[in-house]
Amino acid sequence: MSTRLMIYGAYGYTGDLMVQEAVRRGLTPVIAGRSATKLGPLTEAFGLEARVFSVEQAAEHLDGIDVVVNCAGPFAATAPAFVEACLSRKVHYLDITGEIAILQFCHNQDSRAQEAGVVLCPGAGFDIVPTDCLAATLKEKLPDADNIDIAFSFGTRPSIGTIKTAIEGTANGGLVRENHRLVAVPQAHIIRRLPFPGKTRWAVTFPWGDVFTAGISTGVPNGMVFAAMPLPLGLGMRISHYLRFIFARPAVIRFLKHMAERFLAGGPSDEALAMQRTEFWGEARNAQGQKVSGTLSGPNVYTLTVDTALAIAVHCLDEAVTGGYRTPSMLMGSRFFASRPDVTVSY
Repeated sequence: MSTRLMIYGAYGYTGDLMVQEAVRRGLTPVIAGRSATKLGPLTEAFGLEARVFSVEQAAEHLDGIDVVVNCAGPFAATAPAFVEACLSRKVHYLDITGEIAILQFCHNQDSRAQEAGVVLCPGAGFDIVPTDCLAATLKEKLPDADNIDIAFSFGTRPSIGTIKTAIEGTANGGLVRENHRLVAVPQAHIIRRLPFPGKTRWAVTFPWGDVFTAGISTGVPNGMVFAAMPLPLGLGMRISHYLRFIFARPAVIRFLKHMAERFLAGGPSDEALAMQRTEFWGEARNAQGQKVSGTLSGPNVYTLTVDTALAIAVHCLDEAVTGGYRTPSMLMGSRFFASRPDVTVSY
């Protein structure tokens, strides 16, 4: 089993954590990425096979592989080519994206994936596992719900890959789901206080992946996603919507990425990883005004992502899975996240 798993982008912040945890669990994944130099320390530390290639060459490097976990973001630059390679080579594809365009792209490949017997499960980490499972559970508790809102609190400093993804999305504004369609709205369209497990926090509407996937998982036509953040930052996001034409310029995007790499490289420290937690809130409503709400609390963003992605990968290796596009709750069940270590749940 263990030699049939590939972790691509293995030397990134999350990829490195993924490799370490995979080895701790007794797996011996093949590690891969574009840089032989950066793969070298992992190969030496763990005695793992390394494969060096760009995503455009992926189909040539999947011999003996049954499941790929793609950790190399921004995923707009890596996922489409990797998905095509996995479909052609009949390899299950997982990644840890929260990018709506990639979630939509994978969903659009559903019929091809079914024909190939390949599982496509993007969003196998922090986004979208907890919130997808929360939305699916709320739908079970209120079957006639026509609206599900969900929210998350990072609780930690984001990695450089997450920051770059956010920079690329700055010019696009916000999105909400209305009547099964994604509708463009200004950034921080709604600002409100929400009862997260630890305390009530300010949160703003945010174009995170769940605004799309919750509709697929539950069939509920309406909903939005909120991100917890300080009120001044939320107000700043709302104001920035009217300057988005500036952020759309390639030169500005390149400059912001360069500054992020210079001053924000890396991710949280080991001490922060041990102490920080992520929190989630969700609420389902029906046409009669009935409501069901729930909260989740789990380990930090990166520990959570590594745990859920590896659990899903092992499931695809061990079980007779049916090919097609799957959100995490569709593949693993609505209680998947609640069953993971160090997770607390309240409804």
